[in-house]
Amino acid sequence: MTPIPPMTRRTFGRLAGLSAVALAPITALPLDARAAEPPAVRETDTEIIVDNGVVILTLNKSNGRATSLVHDGVNVVGRGNYDMNTTREGSRLPLPPTDNHYTIRREQDFVDVAFHHSPSGDMPCWLIRHHIVRADEPGIHLAYSYDHPAELHGFRTDQHRYVFYTAGDTFTHASVADDAIGEPWREHAARMPTEGELSRAPMVMDATYDLEGTGSSYPRRYYTKYDWAVYMRHHSLHGLYGNGHGMWAALPNLEAFTGGPVRQDLILHQTSGGPVLLVEPHATHYGAPPVRVTAGQAWQKTYGPYYVHLNKGDDPRALRREAERWARWEAHAAFYDRLAVEGWSPSSERSRVGGKAHVPDHPQLRGAVAVLSDNRTDFQRSVLGYNYWAEIGNGGQFEINNVRPGTYRLTIHGDGIWGEYVIDDVVVGAGQDIRLGRMVWEPEAHGRTVFQIGTPNRTSVEYRNGEAFRQYGLWKTFHDDFPDGVTYTVGESDDKDWNYIQYQRAYEVAAPEGSVVPADTEGIRLFDFGSATSPLAPGYERVAHTTLYTAGGGFGLDKAVNFRDRGADGDLRSDFTVGSGYTFSVDLPDGEYEVTIVSGDAIASNKSTASFNGSEPVPLVASEGEYAVHTATVAVDAGRLDVLTGGDGRINALEIISTAAEVPLLAGLSVDGADLVPSFSTFRSDFAVDLPHDKATLVVNATGRGGATVMVNGQEVGDEGVTVALQGHLTVVEVLVSGDGESSTYRIHATRQEHPWRILFDVPSRYRSGSTATLSVWLAAWSMGSALPVPPEESNLTIRVNGQPFVWEFQPDDARGATYRSGCGGRVYRNEITFDPALLKPEGNEITLQINEGAEHLWNEAAYDSIRLEIS
Repeated sequence: MTPIPPMTRRTFGRLAGLSAVALAPITALPLDARAAEPPAVRETDTEIIVDNGVVILTLNKSNGRATSLVHDGVNVVGRGNYDMNTTREGSRLPLPPTDNHYTIRREQDFVDVAFHHSPSGDMPCWLIRHHIVRADEPGIHLAYSYDHPAELHGFRTDQHRYVFYTAGDTFTHASVADDAIGEPWREHAARMPTEGELSRAPMVMDATYDLEGTGSSYPRRYYTKYDWAVYMRHHSLHGLYGNGHGMWAALPNLEAFTGGPVRQDLILHQTSGGPVLLVEPHATHYGAPPVRVTAGQAWQKTYGPYYVHLNKGDDPRALRREAERWARWEAHAAFYDRLAVEGWSPSSERSRVGGKAHVPDHPQLRGAVAVLSDNRTDFQRSVLGYNYWAEIGNGGQFEINNVRPGTYRLTIHGDGIWGEYVIDDVVVGAGQDIRLGRMVWEPEAHGRTVFQIGTPNRTSVEYRNGEAFRQYGLWKTFHDDFPDGVTYTVGESDDKDWNYIQYQRAYEVAAPEGSVVPADTEGIRLFDFGSATSPLAPGYERVAHTTLYTAGGGFGLDKAVNFRDRGADGDLRSDFTVGSGYTFSVDLPDGEYEVTIVSGDAIASNKSTASFNGSEPVPLVASEGEYAVHTATVAVDAGRLDVLTGGDGRINALEIISTAAEVPLLAGLSVDGADLVPSFSTFRSDFAVDLPHDKATLVVNATGRGGATVMVNGQEVGDEGVTVALQGHLTVVEVLVSGDGESSTYRIHATRQEHPWRILFDVPSRYRSGSTATLSVWLAAWSMGSALPVPPEESNLTIRVNGQPFVWEFQPDDARGATYRSGCGGRVYRNEITFDPALLKPEGNEITLQINEGAEHLWNEAAYDSIRLEIS
């Protein structure tokens, strides 16, 4: 048996699981009536091959990854990885001796290949990952379990899942059920863009591509994996199909999935390397919390088993119907009981929990659901244990099946009802039928209702654009729909006068690409590093990762290296060459030059170095999404400049200007109180700044290179800069640099954030005798405005009642996910603001809602569920 080398969070092979309550009993799927032949197992020096006559699974011994999955002679998997993202929390404690190994369990009708991983620094848990092949079944089962002893240090896990990178060009379509709310669209958009179309399309956000101009037949302009996310409440199956084959993630239970029925997450998507199928029981998308285990806390949890099904046929609906038979609890329960992976609770020990909910004035309990989750924990934040749910039927009856023994919180919530019904300490024993009896749920009420906007249903679907919430780019139409911002007048407005998302910014913080240097300007050479096909910054020469230097060739690398193109942060910075120890050379006349190097990565931290003509290496260190910029004065005396890379070896751009060059350029440009986007570069013509909505002016500071004169909007820049008045939503400021009869023009595109949203209302005299006013604000999502790294800062929603501020603060983790993709969020935020009704007037009251008042660098959005004002 070959031992597995020490595992890190990046070398775990990927696996994930789900578990949900089966609500409709079906008959278990039988094997052939004859005695099934046990799957055959063969080992080589590097691989484990399991063959049951229907599928052939190949696993890499060294890392536990699936390297192929063959069905009917066709390999559908190029790589199958268990993936996790964890970090240590608290002081690192001693770990037990490393014992990484695999085991192969052979039974009469199945084979279980289990990879065992010892605790590591970032993941101080014992981890076991199972790949199970059953006789004659057209698929494989996946399961994994964690065991954290109390004596090990703590950790945080933001994501763990199993990812199948499909092989070849077999799969062309996605099969995902439409949401229970909003516009049905997925069947119409089932054919995915091709890999080539995505490669040609600019990436406008993480995994989000603008297909305009690519010739794609995809019916939407933007393709993004986030549009294909699902709610877990009704989910049990998703898959890929094409060319007569189907591949399905069949999820017979969702008990280990975190966050309960309202949670959303990713399930599949197309990439530039081919389609990806996910089984993702835990992630912090859509506002879900991380898994956190502390030192001194013993924790064990088993995810799965889950089943990945393969089938054949040309009718996609028939393929899906056939796969659905495998996505039920009863299809696998008896087998999973025999399989008995560690931590599995057998059917004989599972219980049924039922009851009857009664809500006065809501006899039908529309959209109501009963949830069992971690005890004394909001079910939306349930991550450490197991959760179960069931729809509440007519008359308020519900029944939750197959519940593990444990102590739970029971939560009931429903559409149109304020609040939740919660019972803690619900003890579920082994093999019980527990009847909780009749539960009278009194909805939350705080007096007489002055007004209400929307319906408390954990979504924003009733508002403007709410039915199209799974569609990137709706922010582009906000100013068309609401040219003067959102003002809701009680008694006159309806739900469509309220947008489904409130934006802090309904625009991109970006400036046009452009250069201030005409082509072939003497004494200046500008180079944009990357690939042969990446967008080229205007005015720059391309250095592809394969551009090699030859004597007299002008410029190039001493060897071919790698490249990356992130599709973000502009043409110059989005792509770069990468690799330690390579040299870029360019032929130059002898003389003195200012050489500026740009080094960074939109999605990763950077630790590169560079030396110029043999100088000491200069560190080029930058965090994720930032760029190190260094300028050195270099003497060239042998007709050539050599730049040697070290460390990560990233080069995005190299700018060379002779100290003798007579070109009017800026040496520096800044705006008080705001950052330039992108950061200042001498040869870029256009920059953006993002400003608070109430900022009336900005101060521009600029210096010319070599004493050149600088004018801002016709006024010469002095020591105090130039103050510019802002007009409207967008103000373009012109910066003119002049010298020796020539001039160069730079521009600053200054945008102001969105104005607060307003609610205007009167208070009839019959309400004004109360002692307390209560403003209830429910959000369907609070998130970052794009797929950006979440900053370690608190964000806020400032609510003013006739000018009196009430600040609602959110922690950084609250902002996981982009609001456009969670406008009917995976987590609801609720706040009740109480105040003296004397603050209100008979007429002309105003409530305003402003995102991140007083903050300049955050970018949040809010999706509203419902707002209500009551007086008691």
